[in-house]
Amino acid sequence: MGIHIDHNLCDGCGHPQSETPCNMACPGDLIFMQSNGKAQICSNADCWDCAACIKICPQQAIELKLPFEIVGKEGTLKARAYREKTVWTLRDEKGNEQIFETPARNEASLSMLINPEEFTDSVESYKGISKTFTDLGSDI
Repeated sequence: MGIHIDHNLCDGCGHPQSETPCNMACPGDLIFMQSNGKAQICSNADCWDCAACIKICPQQAIELKLPFEIVGKEGTLKARAYREKTVWTLRDEKGNEQIFETPARNEASLSMLINPEEFTDSVESYKGISKTFTDLGSDI
């Protein structure tokens, strides 16, 4: 898979000589700025397909290329992250689009999913181990 950066849409976020949102979002540090002020990926083979750069690009210049087995030869996935949701646009080889949303994983949404009272400082319920996390440090 991997990403594709549309150089007609990419404007370097107005910062061609410094880090841009896509560059900072890439966990593999694979995106760099070319001398023409456009973003470029070092190697799609190394891309994790995490979509972090896609969601953060304000110009919508980055898309994820999908395997042809899923949506045909020219299938792509774009995303736009908002505070409470991410809007995804899936386009198949015929140009048909499907739009869907996923909830954002921000502090407000996570607080509804995680109950702090459910967690303790021990791992005794995991495969019979009865040590606290601090005790585990000496075994590693």
